[in-house]
Amino acid sequence: MKRILVCLILAALCGCSTTVAVPEVKEALKCEVSPSLLANCGSPAEIRQGITFGEMIDVSRRDRDALRECALRQQGLTRAVAACSDSIERYNAQIRAINASNAGKQ
Repeated sequence: MKRILVCLILAALCGCSTTVAVPEVKEALKCEVSPSLLANCGSPAEIRQGITFGEMIDVSRRDRDALRECALRQQGLTRAVAACSDSIERYNAQIRAINASNAGKQ
């Protein structure tokens, strides 16, 4: 009889406890950028002694094209970093909201 009473009391006590669901924490975000955006810009062309004016114009044109390409890559990298920062901020906001809701339950 005592055993049955003890079992009933233990069963009743288990029903009184509350269980708190622990939220699943996602993995940290990764900022993956295309390797082409991370490529170094080329060095300016060498200007050799005795270069003609026409050759100088060609060297300047190539340098200008390389600089334009480098600037476009830098703009792409800037956009990628900004998008990654936004994603990380949204993720951190979710974590802060989870932590705030858990702090209220303690």
